[in-house]
Amino acid sequence: MTDRLEELQSAVRELSGDVRRLEARVRQLEGRERTPVASTAGDAEAARVLPGIAMPQGTVALVGRTLLVLAGAYVARALTDARAVPAGVGVALGLAYAVFWQLRADREARASRRESAVFHAIASSLVAFPLVWEATARFGLLGPGAAGAALVGLFGLGLAVAWRQGLTLGAWLTTGLTLATAVALLVATHDLLAVFAALLAVAAGLEWLAYRERWLGLRWAAALVLDAVAFLLAALVARPQGLPEGYVPLAAPVAAGALLALPALYVVSLAARTLRRERPVTLFEAAQGTLAILLGFGGAWRVLVAHGGSTTGLGVLALLLGALCYGAAFAFAERRAGQGRNFYFYATAGGLLALGGANVVAFGPALPFALGALGLAAAVFGRRFDRMTLRVHSAFYLAAGALETGLFVACARALAGQANGSLPALAWVAAVAAAAGWAVLATDAGAPRSGGARVPQLLLAVLVVFAIGKALQVGLWAGLGERAVGDPGVAAVLRTAVLATLALGLAFAARRGTWPELGWLVYPVVALGGVKLLLQDLRDGRPATLVVSLALYGAVLVLAPRLMKPVESRAA
Repeated sequence: MTDRLEELQSAVRELSGDVRRLEARVRQLEGRERTPVASTAGDAEAARVLPGIAMPQGTVALVGRTLLVLAGAYVARALTDARAVPAGVGVALGLAYAVFWQLRADREARASRRESAVFHAIASSLVAFPLVWEATARFGLLGPGAAGAALVGLFGLGLAVAWRQGLTLGAWLTTGLTLATAVALLVATHDLLAVFAALLAVAAGLEWLAYRERWLGLRWAAALVLDAVAFLLAALVARPQGLPEGYVPLAAPVAAGALLALPALYVVSLAARTLRRERPVTLFEAAQGTLAILLGFGGAWRVLVAHGGSTTGLGVLALLLGALCYGAAFAFAERRAGQGRNFYFYATAGGLLALGGANVVAFGPALPFALGALGLAAAVFGRRFDRMTLRVHSAFYLAAGALETGLFVACARALAGQANGSLPALAWVAAVAAAAGWAVLATDAGAPRSGGARVPQLLLAVLVVFAIGKALQVGLWAGLGERAVGDPGVAAVLRTAVLATLALGLAFAARRGTWPELGWLVYPVVALGGVKLLLQDLRDGRPATLVVSLALYGAVLVLAPRLMKPVESRAA
């Protein structure tokens, strides 16, 4: 035991001597950089052979010094390979050596030797990060969690020095090596949670720097790697057959919680920059914020569903976050100058989160009621406070209800002659909600009467017209009986009659100009009837049924333009 201790002490003394000699050599090189050197015949010959190329002697010397520093790092590696010191001691010496040169970079930068500081930081990173991987993958001295902690610690030290001294190249190199090492550790250890947690910490550090307006470009690389690992985590944990062989086991609730940390990080960062510092939403924040929410909530939902867990909590969380986004939009961004981009971003995020949360919480028979309630609430508040955004969101929610209950598709297929049955009860709930939403918005005296501002009313009017058309068809089918409508010619005439009734009804309702969106639908319905006449009535009909179809369509072409004329024009 005494012999081993003496050997270790001797190795440490030798390493200390090597470091002192390297420092003396570095000081000598730096002294030469500051000493003017006269041109020699060799320099003149080099300039003649390589015209226009200046020899950067200072930089070359710094590169040489960096190689000497790396050579010093291999002293610890050689001692470890030779079993002169235990592997743990060798790794500890290597890490301490890397930390020493990082601190030396800070000292050099404070002394205004910035180029020297950058090379010290580069040398430190080139020693430290490969050593963390080797200590984990080769020697097995660090577990995945400890390796992740060491990785984050080295990253934090490198970024702290770079931030204090403004070393941009050092910041980029430290970030790049950290991300590359994290990916290498994932390949070596197959521990998704440990690597994901380390990457979250790295991304959090970069978001803090972005809050301080430093090196915003670094966020792109970190977000790319973090999103890829999040996607891999969700995909592998949600596999029916479980994690692949060799991966560290991970419980579904833990995986879901980890995935939700992704949107939490970027939502907090986004709110801090846009609400506290009043910065406009950037392309990165809009893209990564959206992707983080999709990966976080979508991945957690998939993991929980795959393992039979409850997703109600996810839906409630999404609804809460949507409400907070609405609050940020209307209570903060809308009331401050220059916040237009932020207002639309937060309002849109609130709408999407509310829609997703409603689909999770009220999935099944309650869904049309939930979406209808959201749509009507948005319509009422949009009318009460004269908010165009809320009018649009009202149409958005109600249209989503029509699509998810099958209302829109069923009505379109019925008018096209592909379906004759009645609608499900939930589809009628969506139809009633759409009609109520249109009534709230259409009777708003303060709403614009023309232009794009009527688009929400137009969308809801389309849903209402489709639902009325389906109701007319169901009524005619019930009155004539299955035997009559089983004749293709009779069925074609009945559908033509439904379209004719809709066109004339829209023309009559639009004549006063109170609801211009109804007038905009007249000619599309007429055109739809013409296409149907050519493709269906002429194909399936016979002379007796074609007489009725042509008469109905001709009456529409004659009467619809007259009915659409304003009352004042007709009186004149």
